[in-house]
Amino acid sequence: MPTDTMDPATAVTYGPFIQAAEAQYSSDPGQVNPATITNMPAGYTLVRTIQMTDFLGPEQSRVFYGYVAVGGDPATAVVALRGTESTMEWWDDFHWDLVPFTQVPDGGNVAQGFYGIYQSIGTMTPGQEGGSAPGAFADEVAQAATSGLAADLDPASLPLVVTGHSLGAALATLLVTELNATTALKPQAWTFASPHVGDATFAARYGGLSTVSWRIYNQVDVVPYFPLDISGRYQPVTTGYAINSLGKAKWSLSCAHSLNTYMHILSPATVSLDRACS
Repeated sequence: MPTDTMDPATAVTYGPFIQAAEAQYSSDPGQVNPATITNMPAGYTLVRTIQMTDFLGPEQSRVFYGYVAVGGDPATAVVALRGTESTMEWWDDFHWDLVPFTQVPDGGNVAQGFYGIYQSIGTMTPGQEGGSAPGAFADEVAQAATSGLAADLDPASLPLVVTGHSLGAALATLLVTELNATTALKPQAWTFASPHVGDATFAARYGGLSTVSWRIYNQVDVVPYFPLDISGRYQPVTTGYAINSLGKAKWSLSCAHSLNTYMHILSPATVSLDRACS
């Protein structure tokens, strides 16, 4: 896997995409397929919205989880996946039994909670009814990226970035693994506060991908160390980039894990720290 020097300024540009997804869900949790994304970075066009189903619970209703947008110069497709918001999502997160990641050859094993959610993810045309069947997520993303960018580009060189925070970072890791293994696309991964996703075999499979990947983690954030597995079955994926908010932001579980804290530590001159954590 390429190990170019991590550029904090580049990393910070992807945070607002995730924040827009989180704000969209928070403002109207019942809106499964919004026609527009409020506060999405300027210059980008919404191509697809992303939905998922909590794999536990009596209702198992679909919820908005993120989106695919195209824009910028050079034109880039960005897949943004929000972090954990609901109690049910937290419950899903904490199912740590390892299960096979069957989407890719020699994919190893990944957390049952993440895998259950990943299998449920699909996409929709913004504002319209009818979407893909669960399990078609990677294909839908590949199609959206390809149709949204120049048709004469080699798919292997299509600018595609997958970014996510917390649970979204774990799902982004699974998506990047599948896209690299099953399509000609070579998406970059920029994740924040990702927990451990799978075992050593999965981590090695991910480490062998020919793509740019940065797993940014705060050393005083507990989530990147989950699950606390004394048997050592879980292994972090490459390439890790450590930051530390100690002494730079108020310490609390929520402040240490906040995406805003991550962005502020990466670029204090351009990203103000939320007042609750200052």
